[in-house]
Amino acid sequence: MEKESRGERMYQKKRQVKPILKSDLKHVIYSLNYITGIPVQDIIPELCMLVMKDRESIESLSQYFKRNLVYETTLFRGHIDNESIEKKVKGNKERVSSKFTNNEYKWVASLTFALDCSISRTVAVLLEISMSHVRFVNQYIKKYLQNELEEWQIREFKEILRYVNKHGESHYSWASLLEHVVEQIGTPSTTYRLKEIFRDFIDLNWRD
Repeated sequence: MEKESRGERMYQKKRQVKPILKSDLKHVIYSLNYITGIPVQDIIPELCMLVMKDRESIESLSQYFKRNLVYETTLFRGHIDNESIEKKVKGNKERVSSKFTNNEYKWVASLTFALDCSISRTVAVLLEISMSHVRFVNQYIKKYLQNELEEWQIREFKEILRYVNKHGESHYSWASLLEHVVEQIGTPSTTYRLKEIFRDFIDLNWRD
């Protein structure tokens, strides 16, 4: 999610994947779109990659492996009798479109092979993990802010987080404070960037 990688990603060929998600999961992913302005089809693979690169998550998924997976220097052994992760989504569900670069697709395809399920199901599982653990959401938002904001704005943001979490009635994460900023000032757009939103928020709330 660094500046260079996102810029490069824009011009790479991509493969479409359409996972079927629970309606409430789709809603929270679209909330990330609302507070960042980044298209959902780009948010989805970035969230998936955060989980794919998290060893703890891969270890947790290994109980479903039907085939072996080499992850970094570890061989996770699969077994045909392991429980299948290819389950029907219960309740209200919707299909969502996403676009993976070839490299991102290879990462997900390797996990799909081990799980012996469809690639759309793998993406859905990765999204479920990413949005049910606050560390992934915070990691995504933090990297997003570092990519979008000036250095002085990041310093100000950290100071605000420290202050409100020390003196406020509620605990704010990177994601929740960003959402609060957007609710107060507005949603990023092509003409009103996050830099301007954050500057206006600081001017209105934190300067004499």
